[in-house]
Order: sequence, then C-alpha cells, then structure tokens
Amino acid sequence: MYLVRGTAGFDETSLRQGDILAGVPFPLMEHGKMQLLGTIAQDYDYAGLPSISPKTHEHRTDRGWVTIQVPARFGLCTVLSNCCDLEPRDGHVPAHAVILARLRPIGNDLRNDPERFASLRANKNPANTEDPGYIDFFYLEPHERLEGQDWNVHFNQTVSLPTTDIAMLLRKKVIQLDDRTRVKFKLKLAATLGRINDDEFAAGIDAPWEEPPAPNPQAV
Repeated sequence: MYLVRGTAGFDETSLRQGDILAGVPFPLMEHGKMQLLGTIAQDYDYAGLPSISPKTHEHRTDRGWVTIQVPARFGLCTVLSNCCDLEPRDGHVPAHAVILARLRPIGNDLRNDPERFASLRANKNPANTEDPGYIDFFYLEPHERLEGQDWNVHFNQTVSLPTTDIAMLLRKKVIQLDDRTRVKFKLKLAATLGRINDDEFAAGIDAPWEEPPAPNPQAV
C-alpha cells in the first residue's frame, strides 16, 4: 500500500494524489468559533466598550479580505488534487492550491462492528452496485510513519493550501501510495464527489452531453 522516503518509486520532487503529509494545520471553520479581528476608532475615549471595525487588507488586488481566528489541529492529511496539476513544469506548479483531506481515527462504533470494519478495510469498488462499501471513506493501514495506527480518510473534511508553499509541503510528505492503491483512492474519491444521483438517472440526464431526441410533431 505504501512507499516511504528513501525507497524506490518515492517521488521527493512533487506531490501525488494520495500522498500523506504530516503536520498540516486543519482549521475548524465553525461559525460560532470564529473571531474577527478589528481596529478601534482613533477617537475612542476609553470610557466604555470600544466600537470595533473589521480590519481589512489587500490580497492580489482584492481589498475585501479580513483576518479571523479559528481553532486548528495540526495532523495528517492526504492529497486530493490530481497529480498532473501538481507536477512542476519549468520549476512552476500549475495549480494555485492543493486540496487535502483529513485523516481521522477510526471510531469505536465502526471498529467494534466486525462486518462494517471489514467493509471499510476492503476499500471496495464503488462501481459495484451490489456492494460499493463506504463511498466517502478510504482506509489506510497502520504504519510507523502514520503514528503506528490505521486511519480513515474523510473525503468531505478538506482544506486547501497554496502551492506557493510547495517546498514546505514536500518536506511534510511522509507516505506515498503505491500505484494500484492510488488508483483505488482516486476512483473512490471520484465516486464520492461525482457520482450520478438517483433523481438524475430518473430524469434521464445521466449523459448530459447527449442531446435528447427532438419531439415528433406528428406524434398523437
């Protein structure tokens, strides 16, 4: 399942889909836990609570940016972005950002259920309509570089980091998936985010580039 730094096939020069990075800050973007930083009016007389205005700054000619404080957890994440978008070309990474999914410990309710845990560990084929297994999870086996335990990738718990920090991100890379496991990973990711829903099948739009037949004006 894994390739590690210093072994054949491990790419130290670029990020690949499924790579696992350590020490990634994952913010908790919960509305009630956000705090907005502001500035005090210049004429404030300190006689009571100050009136605070949002402190704005400019980023890439956009002056509408503010600064917020949120709880964050440094931990393990895996790369969701496609390898082609992250491969350096003439010393430059085409993508402006890399999407990462959080690794989460496996809950006791799942681990203590033999049937469900076996289904998770199997990383089943999501195209199998009879038994696709868990669509939005991907199981990672224990490894010493992963704190010696197994993990569950949550495809819906994501963070986006700028590729201007690519050198730092490459230093954080601790595990690379082998080729077969990476393809399983990307197909399960595609099924999570891009599967056609039942109502879309029912509406006949599961092949949206195929134009529906023109109505027959002579049909009764």
